[in-house]
Amino acid sequence: MHRLLSLYSQRQMPIEMIYLAKDGQITQREISVLQVNGSTVVAFCHLRKMKRTFLMENILSFVPVKNKRSYISL
Repeated sequence: MHRLLSLYSQRQMPIEMIYLAKDGQITQREISVLQVNGSTVVAFCHLRKMKRTFLMENILSFVPVKNKRSYISL
């Protein structure tokens, strides 16, 4: 998991993450990984619009965000 998150950080690829919050709630967030530090991930959270620190053990899953394109219908 560390290597993959570091790769997304290097490539500046946003990811969609499922996360278990301190209060036990499961949340879905889009983040941009800034730094991976052992047991934590520092990222820009697009939901909260601020830099946040996430515990690695509370990340349930993540996938890269696909490019969002708008299509013009004729």
